[in-house]
Amino acid sequence: MKFECQTPELLSIISTAARFAEKRANLPVLGSVLLSADGNRLTARATNLECGIEITIPAKIQSEGVVAVPASVFAGFLGNARGNTVTAAISGELLKVQTLSASASIKTVPYDDFPLLPRVSAERSFAVKGLDLARSIRAVAHCSSLSAVKPELQSVMFFGEAGKFFTVATDSFRLAEKSIPLRVGGGVPQMLVPAKNAVELMRIIETLNGDVEIYYNDNQLSLQIDGIYYTSRLLDGTFPNYKQIIPKSFSTEALVLRDDLAGALKSLSIFSDKFAQVTLSIDPSKKTISLASRNPDVGEQVSTLKTTVNGELAAMSFNSRYLSDSLQSVAGESVRLCSNGPGKPMLIKDAFDDSFLYIAMPMNR
Repeated sequence: MKFECQTPELLSIISTAARFAEKRANLPVLGSVLLSADGNRLTARATNLECGIEITIPAKIQSEGVVAVPASVFAGFLGNARGNTVTAAISGELLKVQTLSASASIKTVPYDDFPLLPRVSAERSFAVKGLDLARSIRAVAHCSSLSAVKPELQSVMFFGEAGKFFTVATDSFRLAEKSIPLRVGGGVPQMLVPAKNAVELMRIIETLNGDVEIYYNDNQLSLQIDGIYYTSRLLDGTFPNYKQIIPKSFSTEALVLRDDLAGALKSLSIFSDKFAQVTLSIDPSKKTISLASRNPDVGEQVSTLKTTVNGELAAMSFNSRYLSDSLQSVAGESVRLCSNGPGKPMLIKDAFDDSFLYIAMPMNR
């Protein structure tokens, strides 16, 4: 195999593929990127058996062939390469790579056991705007669980109904839901996409304009666009019926500027204890929200924010990071805090946009 192509294009596909290669693979081939030179195209493929990607770019192919090379090594070399073009050729068990300023001989890996990427038929699909889907995943993915005790919580749930597409994630301490318009497809069944795989899907589509079409079956989800084929397995499990915990009414509702709340939480984190506890008090008579944190080894701080508030006096404690995380997905200038008092979950949302909601559970101590 021998090929020549543009250095930025090759770096882009190898760097992307390297994210899908298994970092601590028992099989060396899973830590590699598979390169296929055919006709006038060069294809890079990588998988960690959870998700995989295949990317094709134009190239000048002098001789066709297939080779597997360690993904991190190849990406690292190309990341420091100079010049507009790069040439590569197989020589025995080595892939010899030449750029304007450097050359390298990279030891190859036997590729016979490199797995095929599952192909999903076009029988079931839905379409959404690519940028909307990327933002939707970003808005909720940080709420997925890091613990493997409940595998279904290590996911981002996809589903669609009534002309809307939803992404949802929870770790049982907080929950986020984001909705976007569903461009094509009347309804989409619930699908549990592993959170890491959903983030990789987000990174692929966040720079794409226009609609993207997602294909799915009972076990896999896939996307094919602009020379990129992406596939992810779906988790087999049942996501909690989260709508049951969303209150229909609230005893206290407060409106506060997003930047004011974010600034107060950032400052309070300096004084928070090992539990990152912050006490939040809403006082309708004074029309204020007070936030306080205390660490015996550092000191304490109280921040008071002006607010528009209706309802009863409310006071509760939260993990400050959970409150801060909610604000990163609020696009508007104002945030609405809705509560039913101590021990009850608090709903946080954009004051004028119902497409995103966030629920934080209070601390019991």
